Amino acid sequence: MSGPKAFRIVTRAEIIAICRRNLARLDAAVESWTSAGRRNGTIEQNDIEKVIARRDELRRLLEADRFVELQKQVAAEIGFLQVDSERRVERAAEIAARSKRDLRRSRAAAEALLQRLQALKVEIPADIRSELSGSSASSERLEAAMARALLLLPSQAAPDTATDRQRELASQLGAGERRDTLQEWISRQPEEMEDPALARVDAVLGELRGLGIDSSLFADRVALLEAEPPARRSLVADSLLLDLAAAVKDGRARAKLADELRARRAELSVMKSPQAALLLSEIDQTLTSPASSNGQELVKRADLLIEEEFKAMAAEERRRAVLEGLASLGYEVSEGMATAWVQNGHIVLRKAANAGYGVELLGGSRSDLLQVRAVGIGSSAEARDANRDRDMETIWCGEFDRLKALVAKAGGNLAMEFARPAGQFPLKIVPDPDASHEAAAIERSYLSLPVNRPN
Repeated sequence: MSGPKAFRIVTRAEIIAICRRNLARLDAAVESWTSAGRRNGTIEQNDIEKVIARRDELRRLLEADRFVELQKQVAAEIGFLQVDSERRVERAAEIAARSKRDLRRSRAAAEALLQRLQALKVEIPADIRSELSGSSASSERLEAAMARALLLLPSQAAPDTATDRQRELASQLGAGERRDTLQEWISRQPEEMEDPALARVDAVLGELRGLGIDSSLFADRVALLEAEPPARRSLVADSLLLDLAAAVKDGRARAKLADELRARRAELSVMKSPQAALLLSEIDQTLTSPASSNGQELVKRADLLIEEEFKAMAAEERRRAVLEGLASLGYEVSEGMATAWVQNGHIVLRKAANAGYGVELLGGSRSDLLQVRAVGIGSSAEARDANRDRDMETIWCGEFDRLKALVAKAGGNLAMEFARPAGQFPLKIVPDPDASHEAAAIERSYLSLPVNRPN
């Protein structure tokens, strides 16, 4: 199959660029994973060090030219980080919901303890009373206040009908006896059934917390819901849950957009063009201003620029690899041929050992599909030796195999798309490139001469 051929080529430089893009996306995934974990307090420094160590191992695969293995492992690592981050966010949401339930339970216990002390007519210090009755105290402050309040209870509470003297004597008799711990006292309190409406609200508030969204905007409505009679809570909770769900949906969308912007920023950071630098600046500004509304537009612009620059780089490397390979096979390659190939869409290379023959290269500017064929160089009006033309096509077939081996030796890959048998089509005859250049030079010189005009 030594006639016209179409082939695709992937160069070592293109493969390395793909691997670097993948590693850049991995860096962005590590950044997102770390940011979410630190925000929610679900990762420790040891976890971060392990992830960084795995990323460094993958970078070493690039240095070792283990390109296929790198691409597979990078994709797997990015997937792992995304799943692990979601799992940690869910855990943070569960912890936040549990904390909310514990706080509500602590408030109920504090209220019960306060009522018990009042029923026993125990004098309660103002600071303890304030903490036990306050609605803004944290679980830790409530438990600390309850622990102090428990010390005010007599070891064996006297009946409500006891006189002050009887309570005083009972207190004296019980001096030195072991008193209940806070957990023991709380464990003996009646276990209240968790309100389903409050449980649903707690769960969604936990999701907001896991996404790093400030839920204080809903604090007043949640407090009002807690104050509602149990029979009305489900009805009142519906409206609140709708707004909370909308906030969660918006938060997830913004988190996903931020991850996408980080990934594009990572890829753009390895590019050197002014357009890439400008887009990088816009992305950085958007990431620091979450309220910005141009995030999706930036993602689209970044995708277009990244793809455009990558294709341009890959096409340039493909042309370079083919021209260098043909030069090593004895074809005449001069400076500027790559540019001429781009500008004209094709180029002819003369075979030094056989001046009347060469190869024509086409394509590669807008597609990764390249075409090549052996050609005769001269005038189409001249008589041709068909047998010699066929022999030169056959020789070119062997040279093409050598070109393929040279690309593979350099770390690339050349794959044939189709090839035509030698002699199936008449050998294409092209004008002598040198003669064409000389004619063009003469024409340019002629046009540059001064014109004598009659007076």
